[in-house]
Amino acid sequence: MILGLTGGYCAGKNSAAELLEGWGWSCIDVDKLGHEAMELSKEAILARFGPSAVGADGGLDRRALAAIVFSDPAALADQEAIVHPVARRLLEERIADAEAAARAAGRESRVCINAALLHRTDRVGSCDAIIELQAPLPLRLVRGARRDGAGLRAAWRRITRQKGFRAALHAAARASGRPIIPLCNCRGRAALARSLARSLAQARERSLEKARKASPKRAEP
Repeated sequence: MILGLTGGYCAGKNSAAELLEGWGWSCIDVDKLGHEAMELSKEAILARFGPSAVGADGGLDRRALAAIVFSDPAALADQEAIVHPVARRLLEERIADAEAAARAAGRESRVCINAALLHRTDRVGSCDAIIELQAPLPLRLVRGARRDGAGLRAAWRRITRQKGFRAALHAAARASGRPIIPLCNCRGRAALARSLARSLAQARERSLEKARKASPKRAEP
């Protein structure tokens, strides 16, 4: 089973992924894959952006690069064209590794793709279900300010940069016929665990229903 896990800034994706890992799921953090892909693509990035993206140690200065690309749509498109194919390849490798490990252990494969930009992974169509973490805007602002220590204004900028992500996700899910299960993460960890367990039960039922529909019907005797 492949589960998509997504949601906006500070909606609680990582907290949900930690719970899933504790329940035996293989969770793949696409943000971390992006960082790995940046390192693997360092030479191509530096060739495109030059000295302005080089840090004091001669390596890639991610903050400087972020300042460049977030103020220039063309530069952002160039960076994504370099990094995204590498990140997608890493994602496919991690999924294949998790599925192979499950087969070797003789157990069901349970893979979670944890991605704010799930719609850009080319994997929406292969998810059996998608859980979308949600939380009220004021709560997300407070969580972001506390977590990142940069204040409410910085948290607001992070949220506004994600404008349009949710609509793109839902459009991709509709096009692929994949269900999205909303999960409101408005209270503490215990409440999140209960809600996540219910959402997983829904996801499993929908996965089984999908498998039943895909199975060829036996001819009547």
